Amino acid sequence: MTVTFRKGPLGYLRQDPTDAARLLKDNPSLQDQHAPVKEAVVKQNALTVIRMRGGDASDRTEVAGEYILQFGKYKGKSFRWLLENDIGYTMYLITNQQKEEAAGLFMAEGHNKDSLLSFLSYALSFGEIQLLRDYEAKKTVVAAAVSEDEQLVGFGNRAKNTWRDIWDSRDDGYAAFIVKKKCAAGTRMHRLQQYLQKKLHPPSGSTTTHPSLAPAEAMGMDQDEELEQAMLSISPSKHVQSCDGVCTTIIISKPKTSSKKKKSPCSACKDTRAPSKGADVSDAGTIRPDANRDQHHCSRFLQSPVNRHCIHQLHQHKQRIWMKMELQSMGLWPGSVPVRNPLKMVSLWRGPPQPELIDSVYDFPCAKYFQLHPFFIWKPENDNLMGRLRNNYTLPCIDGCAQPQIASAGVGRPRVIVGTTGQYYLLSSRLCCKVCRKRWYADNPSWLEKLPKRFTNLLPAVPTYKKAICKSVLDELRRSGKSPTDMAKQITELMHLKYERADLAYLLSCKNIMDGEEGKYDQRTITQFLRQETKPAPFGEYGDSDGWNGISVSAHYLTDCLLHEYEHQQGAITKLLQGTFGQAFRSDHTRKVARKVTFSSGTMSSYAVMNENWMILSWVMVQSETEKSLKPLYQGLEQRYRTAGVEKAQYHWVDRDCCAAFRVSESCEGEHLNWDAWMTSDAIAAQTTSGNVLNTCASRSNFNANMLIKLDLFHCLRRLMRECVSEHHPLYSSFAQFLSAAFSVVDQEDLQRLKDAYAFCGIQPANPTKPHTREHCRIRIPHPEELIKRVEGVFQHFHLATDPNGRPLFKASMLKCWRIQRIHILRGCLSDPEVEGGIMYRHGGTLQLNHVPGEGAKVPVWIPIRGTSQQEGYHFHQAQWVTGTRVSTELFQAQAMTGVARWNYQRLVDLKQPDVKLPAVFDPALMGEINAVSQQVFGHVKYPAFHLPLETDTGEKFGLEYVEPDCRPVPLDWDKHRSKADSTQALDTPPQSSNPTAQSELLQPPSIPPTKLFQFPANLPSVKQDVTAGTTPEPHTEPETTCLKSLPLLSSPTAARTGPVKTGGRVFVLDHKRWTGPMRQAVDNLLNKHHGQKDMLKLVDKDYAALVLDSCTDPNSMLHPTTKHHICQYVKHLSKLLNTSSSINISPEKLQERQVLWHSLTEGSETTRVPVVTMPVAVFNPTLPVQTPATPLTLEHVENLVRNIMANQQQQQQQQQQQQQQKKKQTKRCLSCGQPKARFENDGSSIHHLYMQGTVRYFYCSTKVFKTYGAEGLTDPKMPFVDFAETAFFPRELEAMKQRVEARVQLKRKNTEPEHKGRKCGFCRKELKQGPNSPHIHTGFPGVAGKYVFCPARVLSLYRDQGMEKQMTWKNFKESVFYEAEKRRWEAEKGK
Repeated sequence: MTVTFRKGPLGYLRQDPTDAARLLKDNPSLQDQHAPVKEAVVKQNALTVIRMRGGDASDRTEVAGEYILQFGKYKGKSFRWLLENDIGYTMYLITNQQKEEAAGLFMAEGHNKDSLLSFLSYALSFGEIQLLRDYEAKKTVVAAAVSEDEQLVGFGNRAKNTWRDIWDSRDDGYAAFIVKKKCAAGTRMHRLQQYLQKKLHPPSGSTTTHPSLAPAEAMGMDQDEELEQAMLSISPSKHVQSCDGVCTTIIISKPKTSSKKKKSPCSACKDTRAPSKGADVSDAGTIRPDANRDQHHCSRFLQSPVNRHCIHQLHQHKQRIWMKMELQSMGLWPGSVPVRNPLKMVSLWRGPPQPELIDSVYDFPCAKYFQLHPFFIWKPENDNLMGRLRNNYTLPCIDGCAQPQIASAGVGRPRVIVGTTGQYYLLSSRLCCKVCRKRWYADNPSWLEKLPKRFTNLLPAVPTYKKAICKSVLDELRRSGKSPTDMAKQITELMHLKYERADLAYLLSCKNIMDGEEGKYDQRTITQFLRQETKPAPFGEYGDSDGWNGISVSAHYLTDCLLHEYEHQQGAITKLLQGTFGQAFRSDHTRKVARKVTFSSGTMSSYAVMNENWMILSWVMVQSETEKSLKPLYQGLEQRYRTAGVEKAQYHWVDRDCCAAFRVSESCEGEHLNWDAWMTSDAIAAQTTSGNVLNTCASRSNFNANMLIKLDLFHCLRRLMRECVSEHHPLYSSFAQFLSAAFSVVDQEDLQRLKDAYAFCGIQPANPTKPHTREHCRIRIPHPEELIKRVEGVFQHFHLATDPNGRPLFKASMLKCWRIQRIHILRGCLSDPEVEGGIMYRHGGTLQLNHVPGEGAKVPVWIPIRGTSQQEGYHFHQAQWVTGTRVSTELFQAQAMTGVARWNYQRLVDLKQPDVKLPAVFDPALMGEINAVSQQVFGHVKYPAFHLPLETDTGEKFGLEYVEPDCRPVPLDWDKHRSKADSTQALDTPPQSSNPTAQSELLQPPSIPPTKLFQFPANLPSVKQDVTAGTTPEPHTEPETTCLKSLPLLSSPTAARTGPVKTGGRVFVLDHKRWTGPMRQAVDNLLNKHHGQKDMLKLVDKDYAALVLDSCTDPNSMLHPTTKHHICQYVKHLSKLLNTSSSINISPEKLQERQVLWHSLTEGSETTRVPVVTMPVAVFNPTLPVQTPATPLTLEHVENLVRNIMANQQQQQQQQQQQQQQKKKQTKRCLSCGQPKARFENDGSSIHHLYMQGTVRYFYCSTKVFKTYGAEGLTDPKMPFVDFAETAFFPRELEAMKQRVEARVQLKRKNTEPEHKGRKCGFCRKELKQGPNSPHIHTGFPGVAGKYVFCPARVLSLYRDQGMEKQMTWKNFKESVFYEAEKRRWEAEKGK
């Protein structure tokens, strides 16, 4: 609906009101007197009107026309009605609103003001209104504009005064107050401030400034010279002078006009000032001097937004003033006087002044002094600053010009750097090449790569494109191994900690002045009467841009920095791994760490090869745990050994596939109960060891054909222990102890020496613990013949063992597992390899047992070479290196490779070789650079163990970079985390592709041969041993005695632990071995009392605690407190005594049998002494030998390989055919008769039939119905269903089936009904809440306080003896004779 305007003869709108409008205007009683409503409600009502008449609700003009006025005489009328009836009133509103805005009096608050603004916007949207305004402007004489002096103040106590009144009465201080006040731009106060400043600084420069007024907004840095001088006076390079807190403002009109100095409060403490017009600030934040000025000054340092990429705006006025003063004092600011004193430029670090030492005279300390941060100056092109470092070196061009000419192109830009000690700024200069006119910053990563190492070594930070991180953060991230998220939290906490300490220092300085004014130091100062402020200024928040300007660092950026650092270290780490060798391999698979990258890269498991010193030779991530997947790994190891000329490793311990493949028959049901099935006969031993027992693993096929493969004992024991029914079985720990003793033979002389050390240290009884025995005694895994006898003895003792409840210890599958491990034992896969008459050990020196001094407490440390147990510890640490549960492939590779290199470094430190010098820090790239420079300067490397060869890369790949045969490689995109700069900003745009690894200036002479990574002597001094390899000791035998030695006791007695004491005091709890007679008798009585009940031990413990509490007052009581745990142990003890058929009872026969077995395993062995051969430290990366051609394959060797492959294939085919012939067709059996189900016939002619009628499904079985109705006359057990359906028994069966179906439906419906979860009555167990389903009434008795709950059942039980016959309602009960009795009883109970 459109607006119908009334127009005059000239075509313009008529401004006189219509009759309807005049009626409302002249009669106030007809005007709307209701309160104005919100504009949202007005809009909703307008939309309702539009929809009801079928208008367009999307047309804003039509909707606004239905808005209802909330102001004036026409309140309650629509906007459209007002335009159609009174244009004159509309023009008045428009003119009045413009005058109020010009005078600063318009207050846009309230619902009526909202309605006014909406109407004015609606009216001005019509072209007719605009034409009328133009017509009125031309028709009327243009009146002189209201003078600026006549503007009203519009706020405060002087809202009705004009601006001229404020200026004329400026002596009262109100004008000075307005000028100094902070306010937002565009407000009335801001316009008044501009008016007063215009009066203060007229354009001609002839007006004298009033002494009481000073501009609130100080000028830019290049104009505020007095402020710069004040900052210069506190600079570290100048003498610290006292500041009176008053600065001088210089009024500058023109360069030739003399300046006039006036006193004003110190403007250094004010907000950030606007940049001056004389300085040119580029978009990229560069400070560029103005070419038209003689003195080039800086206006501001512009950076990225706050909290964006850890770089904030440098708005801190004090900070930039101080930085400029420092640069001027060093002669580095454009136009400043060169400094001849070199002592001012010996350091590139500039620290802020100590704010506590600044004398503020009578004013409070300035908070800005406590908020300054240090900065680092980076100007490689400056000869005065870094001329000595350059040493006539020509700086390169970023574009690689042939003859570059690098010069300064400006002061530069600062970057906020995050460090472990706080934040600081990196002030980098702006450079340009005079040849190619290219400009860049001195901290550009691409340009830093072109500089010699001596330049970049000075930088405290590592620039990465637009951002930078302090080297201390990267060092801490690499050292601690923390995740980027944890590191970000730690840095944030450190940054906030420094902020809080600065705040505390500021508050203490203010408190010091206040204490002096109060006279706490024997003399009261008068400074409080000289300053205007009574309280110091607040310190500000952490993120205030004009204050502390604190920054934050994100975990994503630290991840980028970590990847950047790994790319720098990757070459050195790879060469460290390629330079590691060994003579004994230990390899194992794990999936602990692989789970963290499985879904992102497709890898399945981690595989590592470890040497005898526990150092990692190679580590890869494989997608399939097959020998084929490990072929490139061992080929790389073979090339490494062959290139270095090191003897190949001869021994290899694995977790599986140690010998040729074999098959073990399945055990029959109940066969494990017969001991003959466990025994090893001569035929079994001959069959197991005959033929070719060597396997074709990857290490033997691709590394060393003579490699001796051994199975790790830990994996063998674990496979046997997994066949026990449970780890909580009472016999599980005993079986594990005996089985471990069966596989290990301890040197008796070492054991006796350890016992003597126990006695010397005062440890009683002197029975060494298992960890001490493993560490200080040489242990040997005997030969297959002896080992099979020892292990069979343990199985013979435990194969029928059960607990008191008859639960066996072994599963039925234990027999098959034993047969598998028996083959490994007979083939010698577990026995120690013989080397020069002994087994391989590493001597770890000696130590003082329990730190007791003396020769008697000195025991040797023996480190075995066998097994892969150390791999399990490596797997645990490896999972800790990779932080998080799901990480990217790049972060996984970086953290895992760094962890492997640090693991190897720590193993070198643990070796404690006297001739090996190792650094105290781990940084492979840094150690390589130090060695290279040391070689050039001194002629030898500083750390030979970390001397990285330059030309010995074997091409091996590690971690996720490893590529398996027939598998796709894992993609590693190291640049995907980087954020490229905007291409439109040519000045800030970093190069799109750059090598992040800084190039080193260190050069190696080409004639230097490949050197060793870890250079040790080939053979270490042999360790003196008591046992020689050539002598074989006689078996140690004990004389026959009638009393065998008992089982060894623990070195420390079992102490009774203090459990939940039920007497209230801290008394010791007695276990069942120390119970008194009355205690035992009381517990026995309680066990008999609660026998067979649920939670029997809990009830016994509760009742016994009550007995103890009752006997607390009796000093002669023998009932002492105990716990449920000790009672449980006592019950187990009783079961052992009662069940004599169990293996865990302590009857004399069983005890003697167990002691005989233990004696045979520990002291009755044929081997009493274990000769060892001490293995020297592995040789690492020796000099290159003369290359010899590899031995070619002969025709005979190839024929043997083909013949063996064909024989294995034929054997497998025969076995598969036999298995297929043995398979029988299985048929399902009937659940009723147990016979095979016959084929169901649809005609009912079979003895099994499914009859369906409605919801009833009846399964017919002739045997079942014969058993049910045989006594009633049913004679045929094989009756078909057709014949049975004609008998009288069939309807009975259907009826019974229907009843069962209905019962199941009712039960299901009952279970689905919600159970009442509220409180229930303790007597009748019905709902206690009053309601239709509850008989209880919540009421009370007159005169008795408290609520009374009436329960009919309970009242009946109380008064049945007095004559009550049945339950009553509350109404009937009140009328009965029992009401008063119940009232008295309830009153007496409440009284208690």
